[in-house]
Amino acid sequence: MKKMMALLISSLLLGLLIFPMVGHAEKIKTVQKNDEKNKAITYSFYDASEHGHTSSRSSILSPTFYIYAGNITAEQADELIAQLEMEQVVEEWAAQIYVVNPLDKKEYTQEDSKAFLQLLASTHGVPNGVSNIKIIGIDQGATFVNEELADLMYPVAGVMTIGGTVGEDSAIHSPVPAYVSNSSDQVAELYTQANESELVEEEKEFKYYANSKAELQQVIVSQKEETLAEAFSNAWNKVLSKNYRMHNKTTEFYMADVTQITSDYDLEPVIDFEALDVTYNQMEKEPIEGKGEYTWYEYIPAKIKEKDSIPLVVTLHGFGNDPRIQGDTSGWVELAASEGLIVVSPEWQDKADNFSGNDGLGEAGILSLIDMLKEKYPQIDPSQVYITGLSAGGSKAALWGAKYSEIFAAAASISSPGVDKEELTAISEKYSGGQVPYLYICGDHDFFQMIPVDGSSPNGMPNIFFDDPNVSMFEFIQAYQRINQLEISEEPDLALNPYYGVKMTNQKETKLGNKDILSGTLTTDDDQTLIELVAIKDLAHWNYRPEAAFVWAFFQQYKRNTTDGSLEFNDSPTGNVASTADKSESKFINIVLVIVVVIAVIAGAVIYKYKKK
Repeated sequence: MKKMMALLISSLLLGLLIFPMVGHAEKIKTVQKNDEKNKAITYSFYDASEHGHTSSRSSILSPTFYIYAGNITAEQADELIAQLEMEQVVEEWAAQIYVVNPLDKKEYTQEDSKAFLQLLASTHGVPNGVSNIKIIGIDQGATFVNEELADLMYPVAGVMTIGGTVGEDSAIHSPVPAYVSNSSDQVAELYTQANESELVEEEKEFKYYANSKAELQQVIVSQKEETLAEAFSNAWNKVLSKNYRMHNKTTEFYMADVTQITSDYDLEPVIDFEALDVTYNQMEKEPIEGKGEYTWYEYIPAKIKEKDSIPLVVTLHGFGNDPRIQGDTSGWVELAASEGLIVVSPEWQDKADNFSGNDGLGEAGILSLIDMLKEKYPQIDPSQVYITGLSAGGSKAALWGAKYSEIFAAAASISSPGVDKEELTAISEKYSGGQVPYLYICGDHDFFQMIPVDGSSPNGMPNIFFDDPNVSMFEFIQAYQRINQLEISEEPDLALNPYYGVKMTNQKETKLGNKDILSGTLTTDDDQTLIELVAIKDLAHWNYRPEAAFVWAFFQQYKRNTTDGSLEFNDSPTGNVASTADKSESKFINIVLVIVVVIAVIAGAVIYKYKKK
């Protein structure tokens, strides 16, 4: 009787695993394919975007799942996906799935690890690039992941293993976040050692391992038998949803050949707006002043409720990029939460060139958007509106920061070629407004070779500096020297600075995040910084998350007097504000006081001598 009852329960459980999921399996129907370059590689494939699903975030965060579960048909792959209950995640994040079969149709071998790298290069090659690769290994597939993929984890953003074993001599040589289910202590140790993580918490159902110096290098081990659905749900919520991974050191991630660039790619956090207490407003196909269909994205911190005055930062995307990339990769959303900033990322480019396919705001639209945001969020301080951008967006920030200096208190460009230098130069030659602080940051491995400013970079695309007249940005420096009435550098001299070729004060080598930087400033006679130039070593043409905090430290030194357009300086980030005129007056008073003191000392000495006589 007990045996019959056990058999009945087992049958019911099997039915619950498969039959209620039929609806899901029908929605996610894979197609079996062969890799175009290596026909021996077969897999069952599903792309949510091809079925009309879109993500609320940029495609950089859309995961690609590579599942290793033995030799199975497309129908069996559909059933497996249904049992994992992946549908909601796949649709919400517009994900892709590859259920990969063994080359010999029997079991995975070392040859399959080579095939994995070939498949990765084929499906995520130039100009797409690796950004969020997730691997799921089940039973013999888990053993394959643990052992044969051990040396290929450098581009992988996360691993989930269910069952499987590991050999005594196996070792993973790259940190990779992992979720381990229905497996042994040896498998768990394989991943904790790779991440240099230690046990920080133990519950009845889970062990949590963390790296105190690198929070994304985590491992979570399930201590109970889990169904496939339970394992995937826990893995996604606790590990796989937390980060992505890309290479932006020696070349841009979308130019990186995963078979050639084999050092560890950077683990990057997927920003959780709810955890940060930031409201994410997706304003798509919205009118401005009753006209057009425009797109922009607002990042509004909860702190806005506590403040009467809050700064606004406008961040502009690169040419043809998704505006959401700025929110997802630049670091500004984290600053919005911690510093109490409103951040907006607009679709500024013309419709013909932009990502969204909606109307592009252009410069007039950006100004109208700022006015509208001031009405929508009356806490915005009109004296603290700043503009920054990546690449072509940074070029526009340089231009509009000067062109509309009565609106923007300061401007910053990130990895920006000199696309708008001619118009900016023309503005600078007739400029009569207030001073405009300007910050320029660039990596020494930038594809466009902006630094060194003489085009001598050994990195990036060979000769692009000389072939493309839009690349040189030295004219940006000259224009802002003119605008701020500083000494104008006629031509670059790399003996003065090896990247920017101008004489700077406060030139120093420091760290930004984990990268070395060389920075320096151009200052007024009374030592007020108006231009700062920064070179970052081992960085290509892309956002680098720590840049946002650096830019904000620069921005918050300044405010714009909205009455007369003059620039006001903060003595400290939270200190009193003094205008340029106030500073000059203060300097004059200090000089007078010094003279008075000197006269008093001399007079005292004369009187003392006279009395002594």
